[in-house]
Amino acid sequence: MAEKKTEPKVAKGSGGKLKLILLILIVLLILAAGAGAAWYFLLRTPPDQAGQPEEKAEAPAPEPAKPEHESAPVQEPEHAPLIYHALAPVTVNIAAPGPARFLKLSITVVTRDERVVAALDKHMPMIRNDLLTRLSGQTYAMINTPEGKNALREELKKMFYDLLVKAHEPADIQNLLFTDLVMQ
Repeated sequence: MAEKKTEPKVAKGSGGKLKLILLILIVLLILAAGAGAAWYFLLRTPPDQAGQPEEKAEAPAPEPAKPEHESAPVQEPEHAPLIYHALAPVTVNIAAPGPARFLKLSITVVTRDERVVAALDKHMPMIRNDLLTRLSGQTYAMINTPEGKNALREELKKMFYDLLVKAHEPADIQNLLFTDLVMQ
């Protein structure tokens, strides 16, 4: 009869165990790196405070009583960030002399007071009415020069200020910017 060859048996599980051990080690390294990163970004003391003794929390001294009109804390306008509030573009017919008959103008109001933005939105119909009336009286020659644009900007800034004061609203407008000015 034919002889049967028997090959020595090799343990089949040894390669799988090695892969499992390597996988566990890699997962542990990733977890350790994550824990180290979390400690670094969340728990460590910033370098500017390192070495400084912790200050004990002391009760602040009572402030003297303020008059009623000064009770609300007001942020200094010079230190508040600028707020840019873009208004919807306005298109008007301008006065006849000159090659252009239409003016399209986009205005951005610059302020440091959020209440001014709210007031502008609240009174937008009145503002747009006066804006359309004021712009329709302009001519091509008046607006076509840098001096004319600056004069128009100052005139509109005063108009916005006067309208907000008339409506008993905050009127701290720092500047007006023309973000789009087209004449055709």
